[in-house]
Amino acid sequence: MSASKRPSDLESPELERRFPRRLLFAGAATAAAGVAVAATSGAAEPAAAASATTPWMLGGNSGVTTSNFLGPTTAGAALIFKTKANSTSTVSEKMRLTPQGRLGLGVTAPAARVDATSSSIGVKGTSTSTGSDGRGVQGSAPSGYGVEGQSKSYIGLFGTGGYTGCYAKGGTFGVYGEGTASGGYGGYFTGAGYGAVATGNSYGIYASGSFGVFASGSTYGVYGSTSNTASSAIYGSGGQYGVRGVGGGTAGVRGDSTYVGTWGEGSTYGTYGKSTATSGQVYGVFGETASPDGYAIWANGRMHVAGTLSKSAGSFKIDHPLDPQNQWLSHSFVESPDMMNVYNGNVTTDAKGKATVTLPSYFEALNRDFRYQLTVIGAFAQVMVAREVAKGSFDIATDKPNIKVSWQVTGIRQDSYATEHPIVVEEHKTDAERGTSSTARGAAPVAPSFSPQAQADPEAAALPEKPAAPELRPQTKSTAPSTAP
Repeated sequence: MSASKRPSDLESPELERRFPRRLLFAGAATAAAGVAVAATSGAAEPAAAASATTPWMLGGNSGVTTSNFLGPTTAGAALIFKTKANSTSTVSEKMRLTPQGRLGLGVTAPAARVDATSSSIGVKGTSTSTGSDGRGVQGSAPSGYGVEGQSKSYIGLFGTGGYTGCYAKGGTFGVYGEGTASGGYGGYFTGAGYGAVATGNSYGIYASGSFGVFASGSTYGVYGSTSNTASSAIYGSGGQYGVRGVGGGTAGVRGDSTYVGTWGEGSTYGTYGKSTATSGQVYGVFGETASPDGYAIWANGRMHVAGTLSKSAGSFKIDHPLDPQNQWLSHSFVESPDMMNVYNGNVTTDAKGKATVTLPSYFEALNRDFRYQLTVIGAFAQVMVAREVAKGSFDIATDKPNIKVSWQVTGIRQDSYATEHPIVVEEHKTDAERGTSSTARGAAPVAPSFSPQAQADPEAAALPEKPAAPELRPQTKSTAPSTAP
């Protein structure tokens, strides 16, 4: 083609005959890359500029000094690419570049710099790098979100990996999750080993919501560990319960330690135990020790039983008054088949051999069935109860004057609690107790029907190794241009 007659000067039929469209696009593309193309009439020249109002002509529009680009400057029209899927299909739009510089793939009104819509995968990025610096997709922003994923019915953002499915790092939160629906979860994690492994200088995981953390696993729902001997592997705070465990086959909460298994501390109750069963031999609190010198329950302070206390034996144990640093002194309780109260004292009869013993004001209201013991001290004399208990006192008489008498009066409790809960002296053992007997060292008549050590113990299996921390991304990148496709 001569220089005097350019393609723009030809009529359309002649132009199409001499320069098919595919050759025009090919020539423009190679010319834009600065590549000389051989032709029968010589090297191809750049396409002529179009008028300012004609959109999308090869070579640019008039008034443009640089002609090696595709597109208008003042027409404001979108660049549209249409193709046919096959010979029988219709031509349809596949890509559009708007005058604002937004690229739409599968969408005619792109809402972002790149807006891709697909019935399967909208955008797919693949890195062939075998190093940790490869990125399939990377997003960054000075504020807002580096990468945002949304789904109306399933997963907003999904990541898989041979080591880490998703690695997140932040100045405040590595991962922040929020469940907006009623009963939703801020984060949900499952795993064959661990549902989640989290470490942090302050918190490995910080969660809030109806459930701060809800975790389930075939071995552990939540596993926490720390190398700091002054901190807590798992810490719960707030609400009605700092930590609550329910639904355990053996225990709602179990603690194992070389020192204290479970530590309870509170301004009102240090530890509160309650059995909710309304029948059967159940226990609000059960304590047991394997050491013959240990204590199943130790109370450092006063202890009160709002009910009936039963025991195999009982005693007081105090420092021996003659050797308090090296010995104990123990005395056994006084046992009786009756709920008996004992009162005693000494009194001296007057010149007529008479004396009145005054009892506590509540004596007759609390007791019934009075019994007396009188012993003369210091002389041989006869003594008798001259008047039985009445109006808070009773009288003693001796056949000689000025005789010292040691007296004792007992009564059987008749208060409302004693009346409603009498001691049953003889009773048959229950089916659970039958065939058992007390041990010689003050054990309960029968142990509970379960023992935590006898149940399946997940601690018996070796704990899985804690995975190493994920490899951090490089802080610097090479400035050399990449030659990878």
